[in-house]
Amino acid sequence: MSFMMEIDAARRPPLDQLVTDYFAIRSGQPSIGFCCQVLGVPEDDLVVARRLGVAVSTVRGWRDVGRRARRCQ
Repeated sequence: MSFMMEIDAARRPPLDQLVTDYFAIRSGQPSIGFCCQVLGVPEDDLVVARRLGVAVSTVRGWRDVGRRARRCQ
């Protein structure tokens, strides 16, 4: 297996990485970068909410913050 294939194999799907990052947040308040990351996850809001154990409205709020942050850049 080539080096690049090994790197690709080591990457997690976006939702799995999001779950890992969410549970690593110690302050309880996601950063703007995290909100942008939520925006990049292709799964439906309901699927993301269930995986993270939060309300669907919370996921929608994070995605809204991510959208606004991208417009400001």
